[in-house]
Amino acid sequence: MIRWGDESARVGPWRADGSVALVVPVSEGGAPSEQFVRRCLDLLKRQGYERVITGALSPREQPGFLAAGFDVYEQLHLLVLDRDRPLPPTAPGPKLRRVFSRRVSGALELDAIAFDTFWRLDRAGLEEALKATPKRRFRVVLGEVPGQGRRSVIGYAICGASGSRGFVQRLAVAPAARRQGIGRRLLLDGLHWLRAQGAGQIAVNTQHGNQAALCLYKNVGFREDPDGLTVLSARLRDGA
Repeated sequence: MIRWGDESARVGPWRADGSVALVVPVSEGGAPSEQFVRRCLDLLKRQGYERVITGALSPREQPGFLAAGFDVYEQLHLLVLDRDRPLPPTAPGPKLRRVFSRRVSGALELDAIAFDTFWRLDRAGLEEALKATPKRRFRVVLGEVPGQGRRSVIGYAICGASGSRGFVQRLAVAPAARRQGIGRRLLLDGLHWLRAQGAGQIAVNTQHGNQAALCLYKNVGFREDPDGLTVLSARLRDGA
Protein backbone atom coordinates (compact mmCIF):
# COMPACT_ATOMS: atom_id res chain seq x y z
CA MET A 1 0.00 0.00 0.00
CA ILE A 2 1.24 3.51 -0.84
CA ARG A 3 -0.14 6.40 1.24
CA TRP A 4 0.39 10.13 0.94
CA GLY A 5 -1.84 12.43 2.94
CA ASP A 6 -5.40 11.21 2.48
CA GLU A 7 -4.58 9.45 -0.80
CA SER A 8 -3.70 5.77 -1.06
CA ALA A 9 -3.33 2.95 -3.57
CA ARG A 10 -2.77 -0.79 -3.48
CA VAL A 11 0.33 -1.82 -5.42
CA GLY A 12 2.02 -5.09 -6.27
CA PRO A 13 3.28 -7.18 -9.16
CA TRP A 14 0.90 -7.79 -12.05
CA ARG A 15 0.11 -11.51 -12.10
CA ALA A 16 3.35 -13.49 -12.43
CA ASP A 17 5.22 -10.76 -14.35
CA GLY A 18 7.67 -9.22 -11.92
CA SER A 19 8.53 -6.40 -14.32
CA VAL A 20 4.99 -4.95 -14.33
CA ALA A 21 3.34 -3.30 -11.31
CA LEU A 22 -0.38 -3.03 -10.70
CA VAL A 23 -1.75 0.16 -9.12
CA VAL A 24 -5.31 0.26 -7.79
CA PRO A 25 -6.42 3.56 -6.22
CA VAL A 26 -8.35 3.37 -2.97
CA SER A 27 -11.31 5.70 -3.25
CA GLU A 28 -11.52 6.92 0.36
CA GLY A 29 -9.47 10.01 -0.48
CA GLY A 30 -11.28 10.75 -3.73
CA ALA A 31 -9.77 10.66 -7.23
CA PRO A 32 -5.95 10.32 -7.22
CA SER A 33 -4.07 13.56 -7.86
CA GLU A 34 -1.28 13.88 -10.42
CA GLN A 35 1.21 14.50 -7.59
CA PHE A 36 0.21 11.29 -5.83
CA VAL A 37 0.41 9.25 -9.04
CA ARG A 38 3.90 10.61 -9.74
CA ARG A 39 5.00 9.64 -6.23
CA CYS A 40 3.73 6.11 -6.91
CA LEU A 41 5.66 5.97 -10.19
CA ASP A 42 8.88 7.15 -8.55
CA LEU A 43 8.60 4.54 -5.81
CA LEU A 44 7.78 1.71 -8.23
CA LYS A 45 10.68 2.68 -10.50
CA ARG A 46 13.07 2.53 -7.53
CA GLN A 47 11.69 -0.93 -6.76
CA GLY A 48 12.80 -2.10 -10.22
CA TYR A 49 9.52 -2.22 -12.14
CA GLU A 50 9.63 -1.43 -15.86
CA ARG A 51 5.96 -0.70 -16.47
CA VAL A 52 2.82 0.09 -14.48
CA ILE A 53 -0.76 -0.86 -15.23
CA THR A 54 -3.84 0.34 -13.39
CA GLY A 55 -6.91 -1.50 -12.33
CA ALA A 56 -10.11 -0.75 -14.25
CA LEU A 57 -10.74 2.97 -13.65
CA SER A 58 -13.89 5.02 -13.89
CA PRO A 59 -13.70 8.36 -15.78
CA ARG A 60 -13.55 10.18 -12.42
CA GLU A 61 -10.41 8.27 -11.40
CA GLN A 62 -8.43 8.78 -14.62
CA PRO A 63 -7.34 12.48 -14.82
CA GLY A 64 -4.47 12.24 -12.34
CA PHE A 65 -3.04 9.20 -14.13
CA LEU A 66 -3.37 10.77 -17.59
CA ALA A 67 -1.70 13.98 -16.39
CA ALA A 68 1.18 11.88 -14.99
CA GLY A 69 1.84 10.30 -18.41
CA PHE A 70 -0.36 7.20 -18.52
CA ASP A 71 -1.92 6.08 -21.80
CA VAL A 72 -5.02 4.00 -22.50
CA TYR A 73 -4.21 0.29 -22.51
CA GLU A 74 -7.71 -1.16 -22.90
CA GLN A 75 -11.34 -0.08 -22.73
CA LEU A 76 -13.81 -2.26 -20.84
CA HIS A 77 -17.57 -2.54 -20.82
CA LEU A 78 -19.10 -1.78 -17.42
CA LEU A 79 -22.48 -3.39 -16.82
CA VAL A 80 -24.81 -2.84 -13.89
CA LEU A 81 -27.72 -4.86 -12.54
CA ASP A 82 -30.06 -2.48 -10.71
CA ARG A 83 -31.58 -3.43 -7.38
CA ASP A 84 -35.15 -3.34 -8.73
CA ARG A 85 -34.41 -5.63 -11.68
CA PRO A 86 -35.92 -9.11 -11.13
CA LEU A 87 -33.65 -12.08 -11.76
CA PRO A 88 -34.48 -15.09 -13.91
CA PRO A 89 -34.50 -18.36 -11.93
CA THR A 90 -31.21 -20.22 -11.71
CA ALA A 91 -30.83 -22.23 -14.87
CA PRO A 92 -30.88 -26.05 -14.64
CA GLY A 93 -27.68 -27.85 -15.47
CA PRO A 94 -24.65 -29.57 -13.97
CA LYS A 95 -24.02 -29.54 -10.24
CA LEU A 96 -22.22 -26.51 -8.85
CA ARG A 97 -19.51 -27.54 -6.41
CA ARG A 98 -17.65 -25.87 -3.60
CA VAL A 99 -13.95 -25.31 -4.03
CA PHE A 100 -11.03 -26.91 -2.20
CA SER A 101 -7.31 -26.92 -3.00
CA ARG A 102 -7.36 -29.40 -5.88
CA ARG A 103 -10.19 -27.55 -7.57
CA VAL A 104 -8.34 -24.25 -7.19
CA SER A 105 -5.62 -25.72 -9.40
CA GLY A 106 -8.28 -26.86 -11.86
CA ALA A 107 -9.79 -23.37 -11.94
CA LEU A 108 -6.38 -21.88 -12.72
CA GLU A 109 -5.84 -24.42 -15.52
CA LEU A 110 -9.19 -23.40 -16.97
CA ASP A 111 -8.38 -19.70 -16.61
CA ALA A 112 -5.24 -20.22 -18.68
CA ILE A 113 -7.26 -21.42 -21.68
CA ALA A 114 -10.29 -19.15 -21.21
CA PHE A 115 -8.53 -15.76 -21.24
CA ASP A 116 -5.87 -13.95 -23.25
CA THR A 117 -2.36 -14.24 -21.80
CA PHE A 118 -2.30 -10.77 -20.25
CA TRP A 119 -5.58 -11.24 -18.38
CA ARG A 120 -4.98 -14.74 -17.02
CA LEU A 121 -4.96 -15.24 -13.26
CA ASP A 122 -2.11 -16.86 -11.41
CA ARG A 123 -2.62 -18.21 -7.89
CA ALA A 124 -1.81 -14.86 -6.28
CA GLY A 125 -4.28 -13.11 -8.58
CA LEU A 126 -6.99 -15.62 -7.74
CA GLU A 127 -6.35 -15.18 -4.02
CA GLU A 128 -6.54 -11.40 -4.46
CA ALA A 129 -9.92 -11.75 -6.19
CA LEU A 130 -11.20 -13.87 -3.31
CA LYS A 131 -9.99 -11.35 -0.72
CA ALA A 132 -11.33 -8.29 -2.56
CA THR A 133 -14.67 -8.33 -0.71
CA PRO A 134 -15.72 -9.36 2.82
CA LYS A 135 -18.08 -12.03 1.46
CA ARG A 136 -17.53 -14.19 -1.62
CA ARG A 137 -18.95 -17.19 -3.42
CA PHE A 138 -16.68 -19.49 -5.46
CA ARG A 139 -18.30 -22.32 -7.38
CA VAL A 140 -17.03 -24.68 -10.10
CA VAL A 141 -18.53 -27.10 -12.61
CA LEU A 142 -16.74 -30.37 -13.28
CA GLY A 143 -16.80 -32.19 -16.59
CA GLU A 144 -14.83 -34.36 -18.97
CA VAL A 145 -11.80 -32.70 -20.54
CA PRO A 146 -11.78 -33.60 -24.27
CA GLY A 147 -8.83 -35.78 -25.18
CA GLN A 148 -7.64 -36.20 -21.59
CA GLY A 149 -10.05 -38.82 -20.27
CA ARG A 150 -10.44 -37.15 -16.88
CA ARG A 151 -12.83 -34.87 -15.08
CA SER A 152 -11.69 -31.35 -14.37
CA VAL A 153 -13.01 -27.83 -13.88
CA ILE A 154 -14.83 -26.71 -17.02
CA GLY A 155 -16.46 -23.61 -15.53
CA TYR A 156 -16.13 -21.40 -12.49
CA ALA A 157 -17.44 -18.14 -11.05
CA ILE A 158 -16.39 -15.83 -8.24
CA CYS A 159 -18.86 -13.27 -6.89
CA GLY A 160 -18.24 -10.87 -4.03
CA ALA A 161 -20.39 -8.73 -1.74
CA SER A 162 -19.35 -5.63 0.15
CA GLY A 163 -22.19 -3.98 2.04
CA SER A 164 -24.94 -3.14 -0.44
CA ARG A 165 -22.68 -3.59 -3.45
CA GLY A 166 -22.14 -6.80 -5.40
CA PHE A 167 -19.56 -7.80 -7.99
CA VAL A 168 -19.18 -10.58 -10.53
CA GLN A 169 -15.42 -10.83 -10.25
CA ARG A 170 -14.68 -13.76 -12.57
CA LEU A 171 -16.68 -16.02 -14.86
CA ALA A 172 -14.94 -18.58 -17.05
CA VAL A 173 -16.05 -21.55 -19.14
CA ALA A 174 -13.76 -23.90 -21.08
CA PRO A 175 -13.95 -23.20 -24.84
CA ALA A 176 -15.06 -26.79 -25.54
CA ALA A 177 -17.90 -26.51 -23.00
CA ARG A 178 -19.40 -23.21 -24.15
CA ARG A 179 -22.95 -22.76 -25.48
CA GLN A 180 -24.24 -25.41 -23.06
CA GLY A 181 -25.67 -23.02 -20.44
CA ILE A 182 -22.83 -23.48 -17.96
CA GLY A 183 -21.91 -19.79 -17.86
CA ARG A 184 -25.53 -18.76 -17.39
CA ARG A 185 -26.03 -21.27 -14.58
CA LEU A 186 -22.90 -20.11 -12.74
CA LEU A 187 -23.82 -16.46 -13.24
CA LEU A 188 -27.39 -16.75 -12.00
CA ASP A 189 -26.30 -18.82 -9.01
CA GLY A 190 -23.92 -16.02 -8.05
CA LEU A 191 -26.46 -13.26 -8.66
CA HIS A 192 -29.11 -14.91 -6.50
CA TRP A 193 -26.51 -15.38 -3.77
CA LEU A 194 -25.52 -11.69 -3.99
CA ARG A 195 -29.13 -10.61 -3.63
CA ALA A 196 -29.48 -12.88 -0.59
CA GLN A 197 -26.43 -11.15 0.94
CA GLY A 198 -28.16 -7.78 0.63
CA ALA A 199 -26.33 -6.56 -2.46
CA GLY A 200 -28.53 -4.09 -4.33
CA GLN A 201 -26.63 -2.86 -7.35
CA ILE A 202 -24.31 -5.47 -8.90
CA ALA A 203 -21.49 -4.67 -11.33
CA VAL A 204 -19.40 -6.63 -13.81
CA ASN A 205 -16.94 -5.64 -16.51
CA THR A 206 -15.80 -7.37 -19.65
CA GLN A 207 -13.42 -6.65 -22.50
CA HIS A 208 -14.53 -4.91 -25.65
CA GLY A 209 -15.02 -7.57 -28.31
CA ASN A 210 -16.26 -10.23 -25.89
CA GLN A 211 -19.72 -10.32 -27.41
CA ALA A 212 -20.66 -13.67 -25.89
CA ALA A 213 -20.15 -12.35 -22.34
CA LEU A 214 -21.86 -9.06 -23.18
CA CYS A 215 -24.93 -10.86 -24.50
CA LEU A 216 -25.07 -13.15 -21.48
CA TYR A 217 -24.98 -10.29 -19.00
CA LYS A 218 -27.58 -8.25 -20.86
CA ASN A 219 -29.81 -11.30 -21.21
CA VAL A 220 -30.09 -11.73 -17.44
CA GLY A 221 -30.84 -8.03 -16.86
CA PHE A 222 -27.61 -6.05 -16.77
CA ARG A 223 -27.56 -2.65 -18.46
CA GLU A 224 -24.46 -1.09 -19.95
CA ASP A 225 -23.04 2.00 -18.27
CA PRO A 226 -22.15 4.42 -21.09
CA ASP A 227 -19.02 5.67 -19.28
CA GLY A 228 -17.38 2.25 -19.17
CA LEU A 229 -14.02 1.59 -17.53
CA THR A 230 -10.46 2.06 -18.73
CA VAL A 231 -7.17 0.33 -17.94
CA LEU A 232 -4.18 2.69 -18.21
CA SER A 233 -0.49 1.93 -18.56
CA ALA A 234 2.79 3.82 -18.23
CA ARG A 235 6.42 2.95 -18.94
CA LEU A 236 8.99 3.47 -16.23
CA ARG A 237 11.97 2.68 -18.44
CA ASP A 238 12.59 3.13 -22.15
CA GLY A 239 11.75 0.01 -24.16
CA ALA A 240 9.54 -1.48 -21.46
